[in-house]
Amino acid sequence: MLFMLGVFLCASTSFAQEAEKDSVRVESKRSSALKKEETDRNVMLNAASNTGPRDVNIGLPFRGDIVILENDVPVVAYFWPTIPTYAWRMSNSFGAMGLLSFSEGALTWGKVGFAVKSEDRSASRRFRGYASLYTNDFGSSKYDVTVTGPLGKNGWGYMLNAYQHNERGNGTNYQFTSWEQRTTMLKAAIEKSYKNGSVRLIYKFSDSKGVTNNNFPLMYLGGGKTEPLDNFDLGIDSYLVGTGLLPYRDPYTGEAAWADLADDKFSRSISHNAYLTGDYKFENGMKLTYSSMFQKMNTPMGLAFPISAQILDNRSMPAGYPAFASYLNSGNTYEGDYIQMVINQLIPQSDITTVLSRVELTKDVNSHNLRLGLTHQYNKRKYESLGGLYVVSVEPNPSLLYSPYLGVDPETGLMGTAGGFGSITDDSFNKTALYISDDFSPTSWLDLGLGARLENQNKKDRHYTAVSGNEPVTAGGYIDHEFKNDWNTVGVASAVVKLTKSFGLLGNLTFNSWWDNYWDYEYRDENNVPIPAPGEDYTRSTLPESFRQEVIYYDGGLFLNLGRNLNVVSKITHIEKNNIRDAGSLINYKKDPNQQQDVGPLFYGLTTTGWSTDIVANPFKNFNLHVLLTLQKPEYKDYAFTTRFTDPDTGEEDVESYNYNGKIVPALSQTLIEIDPSYSFMQRKLRAWFSLRYFGKQYGNRTNAFEYNGWWENFGGLDYTVSRSVKISLQVVNFLNQKGVKGEVQGAAQTTKQEVLDNYVGHPIVANAIRPRTFELKVDFKF
Repeated sequence: MLFMLGVFLCASTSFAQEAEKDSVRVESKRSSALKKEETDRNVMLNAASNTGPRDVNIGLPFRGDIVILENDVPVVAYFWPTIPTYAWRMSNSFGAMGLLSFSEGALTWGKVGFAVKSEDRSASRRFRGYASLYTNDFGSSKYDVTVTGPLGKNGWGYMLNAYQHNERGNGTNYQFTSWEQRTTMLKAAIEKSYKNGSVRLIYKFSDSKGVTNNNFPLMYLGGGKTEPLDNFDLGIDSYLVGTGLLPYRDPYTGEAAWADLADDKFSRSISHNAYLTGDYKFENGMKLTYSSMFQKMNTPMGLAFPISAQILDNRSMPAGYPAFASYLNSGNTYEGDYIQMVINQLIPQSDITTVLSRVELTKDVNSHNLRLGLTHQYNKRKYESLGGLYVVSVEPNPSLLYSPYLGVDPETGLMGTAGGFGSITDDSFNKTALYISDDFSPTSWLDLGLGARLENQNKKDRHYTAVSGNEPVTAGGYIDHEFKNDWNTVGVASAVVKLTKSFGLLGNLTFNSWWDNYWDYEYRDENNVPIPAPGEDYTRSTLPESFRQEVIYYDGGLFLNLGRNLNVVSKITHIEKNNIRDAGSLINYKKDPNQQQDVGPLFYGLTTTGWSTDIVANPFKNFNLHVLLTLQKPEYKDYAFTTRFTDPDTGEEDVESYNYNGKIVPALSQTLIEIDPSYSFMQRKLRAWFSLRYFGKQYGNRTNAFEYNGWWENFGGLDYTVSRSVKISLQVVNFLNQKGVKGEVQGAAQTTKQEVLDNYVGHPIVANAIRPRTFELKVDFKF
């Protein structure tokens, strides 16, 4: 749940249409086997959110690895709690944008996935200005102005940018705030150019305040079909408590408290960022580039999501109760049909310090393109995680409910201690890596690429041993531990075989391995269930453990290049991720949601084999067509376990076994199609374009008991160049106005097919919604 926040990455959705698409042809002039950028993806068109680039499918579910780079370094070190878009937005302050290839992201930063790359504008030799105005039919707005120019005649120059984004979130009707997100970003740079290079100092300030939520109730009809509830406008109505006041337990005392999502403490992120970048060309042809960032950030977070897939029927009142539920603190009977148990994930403003640096040397030697790079990452983070379990009405802007049947406290609205007293994260890491690569051509018909990365990792962790849900976080004390001298490795290799001038074979291999750690329980019973240490009342995790994860990716296929008329790459792909850790903390959804069992850590794997074909065609003048087809099978492996719950009525143990092996990974489709046609006319002043993406049937949980039928994401627009100084863009998101859902069903990981048939068909569940139809207008100015 935490990592699925990735859907929240921010940028202007019209950016991807500002330039003609590049072809997928494989270059033959010079060795380029190690592909560094992807050029045929509409990465900035995001159907999940108006505030971020899309999550490009790689055959693995999103796990927080996908990174955004600014000036060659990541905009944040960790994805949690420092969401990248709280420190980065797509703006006209960037002079270049791109998408790093899978292998390049792994080689340079050890990341898994495709990385968005952005570069701040350099100072210009004469004054230049760039401005953008944006609005949509929901009342969102963006104002973006950048100016660059010289400072005297000695090679000095400057860049200034001011950015303001007021996001209404598809018109979401939050009662406690008028905006889903409001972001102000300021940049100032001073640059010195000299004979052999340049050096630049940049300061960036970001102030972002917002709400994070994409959960919605809907009716599950079975057979992949869903429909909106009669009282809920899917994708528009808010499913957060209308007052914005969420109950939780103080992590130090266990006493009930209230979090105000409109308050800066839980919603306002401020970051200060300083960059030092530059380049130098040596007389022998060698080139040095360098970039370093210092960041101070205080990101908070406020999430609320269902603890179970089951939305309870308020009309089925237990015997002896005058009402299943009433409004908290008022006593008035709740007349709605359904109620929902919800859990919080609250992080007050945190304290994060980050330093990221990258230095790279490149040189061409005969047919070799050599590269040597050095990166360093330092991150110090300290934050609290707060929690609380409560009951809400199932309606737009829900209300907190009191339910004696479910054990809700009539004053605080909390259900027992479920949801926990909270936790404290206090850790830091240092990572230093060296990477090398060589693109070379041993013959005229063969291009080869090799690369390797070796990283030394050290992490210090102050671990608070108290167990969430049982006692205040400081009650059990803490342990200071250092995970020393772990070595992370990356290896990449690529080959292009040119059988003719326009036809050939290609292949790629990427291996990425890194260390992670966790805290385990020292004492367990005969069933491997954690138990308290002798003389203790609570179980405590006191054993530091490390484990290695790895991702292996390889592909092989063919390419066909017929100039600009037709370019095709078709290949078989395989990707797998091993040794993924699952905390193994399960909740007894069937009989007692306050009962939680730790069966972990569990380790499992994911594997996806597929076939993809990427086509760029220009069949006639002014017409461009891009088509991408992917057929794949993402599935679990080595993922089976057994747990035991105590029946609250009989006291007997219920044995529950789960086996996810061979199941399709939730929220990933087996069929993906992307179709992007565009046509220019009126002497290329007016350009019409569409972007259509098909996602085949998806499963909503790990047992594959829930499923959704396939759907199309669709975009379209007109770009009109008024003059060299003015461009107008009109875009429609979801012009077919589809209503539907995607993603995992909240709280349903353990639900079986029989349970779905018995309890969920014809009943409401909670999942993510598709963006409603949105009309967007953007005007770009150059001066």
